Amino acid sequence: MLGCNDLEVCGSTAQDITRDDGSVYRCVTSEDCPRTSRVNVCVTDVSPIAECVSCADSRCVIIVPEKC
Repeated sequence: MLGCNDLEVCGSTAQDITRDDGSVYRCVTSEDCPRTSRVNVCVTDVSPIAECVSCADSRCVIIVPEKC
């Protein structure tokens, strides 16, 4: 029987990236979105193994993977 390891992802959730006043950051491309040095730009639509930022419907979102 195979166990689950830390690299297995069973999906992901998207959360809006908001400003201090609660408004959502707007974008044209994922590169427009603010991120820390540890967070990359999402490069595919597949669930990532680490958090990444994306531009969805002109909103900046952070994609958070859900571990198995």
